[in-house]
Amino acid sequence: MTRRTYMVLLPLVLGMAAWGGDDAKKETVMFRPKPIPVEAGAIQNAGCGTEIWRGGPSDGVTELVRYAVRVSEHSANAMIRVGWDAYETRQGEYRFETMDARFEQCLKYGQKLDIACFVTSNAGTKQIIDDAYCCYPAYVHEAMQASEQKDTINALWLNQKKHWEPNFANDFFFERYDALLKAFATYLEGTVSVEGRTVLRKQLVRCIEMRHFGFWGEGAYPKPLIPANSACLTRFADSFVRHFPDIWIVVPTNGMRFTAAYDALKDYHFHLLTVRNQKGLLGTFRDNWGDDEKRYQSIYYAGNGYEQDGVKLYELLRDRWKFAPLVGEPGRWGPRDGGFHPYWDLCDQVAYLHPAVIRNCNVSTGRSTTNPTDYSILDDPKALAAFHRMYALIGFRYLIKEGSITRGDGWLEAQLAWQNIGLTPTYDCWTVTYFLENAAGEEIWRGSSTLDLRRMLPDEQAAPGSQDVAVTQHTDRFENVPSGGQLWLQIVDPDGISPPLALSIEGRSAKGAYLLTP
Repeated sequence: MTRRTYMVLLPLVLGMAAWGGDDAKKETVMFRPKPIPVEAGAIQNAGCGTEIWRGGPSDGVTELVRYAVRVSEHSANAMIRVGWDAYETRQGEYRFETMDARFEQCLKYGQKLDIACFVTSNAGTKQIIDDAYCCYPAYVHEAMQASEQKDTINALWLNQKKHWEPNFANDFFFERYDALLKAFATYLEGTVSVEGRTVLRKQLVRCIEMRHFGFWGEGAYPKPLIPANSACLTRFADSFVRHFPDIWIVVPTNGMRFTAAYDALKDYHFHLLTVRNQKGLLGTFRDNWGDDEKRYQSIYYAGNGYEQDGVKLYELLRDRWKFAPLVGEPGRWGPRDGGFHPYWDLCDQVAYLHPAVIRNCNVSTGRSTTNPTDYSILDDPKALAAFHRMYALIGFRYLIKEGSITRGDGWLEAQLAWQNIGLTPTYDCWTVTYFLENAAGEEIWRGSSTLDLRRMLPDEQAAPGSQDVAVTQHTDRFENVPSGGQLWLQIVDPDGISPPLALSIEGRSAKGAYLLTP
């Protein structure tokens, strides 16, 4: 049974009805909930923690996460990665409607979508042109071949499969990619309907990953094919910002490694980390969580020596979580010589970079192209324990330490002490609401708080998951509040897509609300 502590400060005037009287006749109830510690498991929420491929009624590799609280029996976050050739075959004729099923699934199952678009290199395409795979339309390939800026065949290091790689200096290639993004932005302004509900597709998009450059769009590219300058790539980034002005955009980081091969792209990488749209600075995505962190010293740590106007590139990456989300996925790794064990250092990695979401998929369950051993994470208790704790830490983890509710004649005041013991704020907008229910369970009043959870950053000085962190005191006062009734707190998605946000305290009701007064 859930334990709560209520302390009622009785009115001084004898004979006063409960919650009645004027401003001098008021009653205060103290609210002291029981926190849920990180050790109990993850708090499932939209925009936080786990994420699955393609959405719908599935939940990824369930062994990777142990939940203390669930808001849905399905994953709350979904992701798709799409190649250009799948959506445009003839110039200007787009087939975005084939994506409708994903949007319908999101609406049906209360999910929002991370869309990685549009990949031009090694995106799992089935299109073969001139004995090589090609992730962009054939007409674009033909135009490049007929120009001075030709595309080139490259054998992927991972499996030696041959792929056509674009020439980013080609103006026609850019013009058609820009047209693709413009058409896709128009598609997102359209609606999707499921079971009598209709919303804008854009409302179902949590973020868009900028995937025009590099293997799988991750930002790393064959050294002989790296563009000669940043300008030809910067215009692609600006195209994303122009066409998606009010959606979170996240950018690749695998190409930001400090190496002479990438020196020509220094300005491009600084541009990615300084340009902004209406949401603010662009977020980032990092794949290969759980790999040997020694491999990433020249990207996310001081080993990255790139600097511009006194600003260090690695510091922009390290601190980006304070302004915009970091998302990504693990890799399929096996043990290596020298004592490396995959995934054991996950908690240190996330404590340093502060990701919001990491997909619970793409992990080693046997041999693969990147894991030539029989290693399976399902046989590695220490790796599974690292995932369990990691998912309990990443993203936001809000709780109310204590509070007081005071009611007078027609007014109500709520004073709550909030904490964020996670690793990030929420980057999505949530509305903190109060509502009253009468004895029959009917809602008789509702009011919105002025608290913006996006402004509640975790305490960097505290150990991850510690409840000994800074407290944010917030007071809301409401007038014209009816007398009587039980007061509840509920944190809702303004778009009406995601389930109500779960706090790291006991007492969540079937409605996703918390009782503040008896």
